[in-house]
Amino acid sequence: MTNAYSPTAANPPKPSGDSPTSVRFLVVALCFLMSVLLYVDRFALSPITTTILNDLKLDEEQFGRAVFAFFCAYALCQVPAGWLSDTWGARWTLALYVVGWSLATVGLGLANGLLAIMAMRTVLGMAQAGAYPAAASLLKRWIPAAGRARANNVVSMGGRAGNLLAQFVTPLLAVAAASLLGWTTGAWRTVLALYGALGLIWAAAFVWLYRDTPADHAWCNDAERQLIEGSVGSAQKPASPVGKADPTTLAVAALSSPNLWLISIMGVAVNVGWVFLVTWLPRFLIARHGAELEGHVKNPEVFTGMLTALAGFGGMVGSIVGGTAADRFLAAYGRRWGRRLPGLIAGFLACGMYLLAMRLTNVWPLVAVMIAISFTIDFGLGASWASYQDIGGRNVAVVLGIGNMCGNLGAAGFGWLIGLLAKRGDWNAVFLIAGLAMALNATGWLFFDATRPVLREET
Repeated sequence: MTNAYSPTAANPPKPSGDSPTSVRFLVVALCFLMSVLLYVDRFALSPITTTILNDLKLDEEQFGRAVFAFFCAYALCQVPAGWLSDTWGARWTLALYVVGWSLATVGLGLANGLLAIMAMRTVLGMAQAGAYPAAASLLKRWIPAAGRARANNVVSMGGRAGNLLAQFVTPLLAVAAASLLGWTTGAWRTVLALYGALGLIWAAAFVWLYRDTPADHAWCNDAERQLIEGSVGSAQKPASPVGKADPTTLAVAALSSPNLWLISIMGVAVNVGWVFLVTWLPRFLIARHGAELEGHVKNPEVFTGMLTALAGFGGMVGSIVGGTAADRFLAAYGRRWGRRLPGLIAGFLACGMYLLAMRLTNVWPLVAVMIAISFTIDFGLGASWASYQDIGGRNVAVVLGIGNMCGNLGAAGFGWLIGLLAKRGDWNAVFLIAGLAMALNATGWLFFDATRPVLREET
């Protein structure tokens, strides 16, 4: 099916000249902002968990069910959402996903009990499921192969920036709203409404600024199109990559691909290693070190949000460093080992640091280790995303959706298990499981081969 979208008459005239335009950077910037909002809305509850537990009379195990509901819905909707993006293009599907999860975020602010929170978290997960598969698909259309790992890491860095903002700003905004409105409880609800409104604004801007292919964008000149396509001398409009994948052929290829099975298992492992940092770290710091923190600060919840934001900042830096390293490894060692090395390094280092965390009793070295773990996990993320694009071909959104589905099922199960272990105070078991999962992820990279696509295509 050909792409049905074309620039509107409101767009400026097509630029001319030999120098490539920079529309591809606008596309990356839009994806970055989408990723920021994705994580702000996803993890806004994390730094105010203690307040919500007190306001709604819940315990850690019950809140763990809400964590499970989100990640389970997020995981199970990955493949259908990715297929829709591959079939219809990202312009309207990604905008629809953002509108959906923004309304769910507003709905979370209206929740008055566990069932309502679980329902809204389920809707949030369903809508957010298509975000990264759609982003991976549109980045493949807009970014030359040599720069995709860096572009992927810019987008993933946006997610880490969103997590940082969610952890750092949400408690502060809740305190400010309570002071301004004179509320003793429930100020966090206004913060969620604000976050939802920002998503609706982004969706409108994305529909206006984005097109599904460089050929369809009036701001993109021939030089930039040729740069993206990797060819010169042809001004003819390339065939649109937006088209319906054959579900039967793709399903058979996916089920028979050792590469896809392997990277999906690796995704489970890395999400088990990562989910504690973005969902339960603030609650852990208050539960294990609350008395120690109260000796230094007036509001431990705000302070633990700031400490968790520092871990998020470590992830951002890791994304930048890892994306650059992944592209250099690719140039130096080829596709097979160039993709393997970042994952190997990240997995084994993160494992060692989680095992070290089990022996730490002082809060400050522990926070430093958590920052280092966040940096290390995100160091390997760019190579992982690029690997999905390497093996995904035209169906990269579906392939990434399958891997992301498996990874987030791991996050769903472990997120709930953390709640059970937290209720018993057994945080060392959390660190042990997360460390062993990262070692499993690293081991998987030894056998993954990015040169073997899921579905071979005609040249």
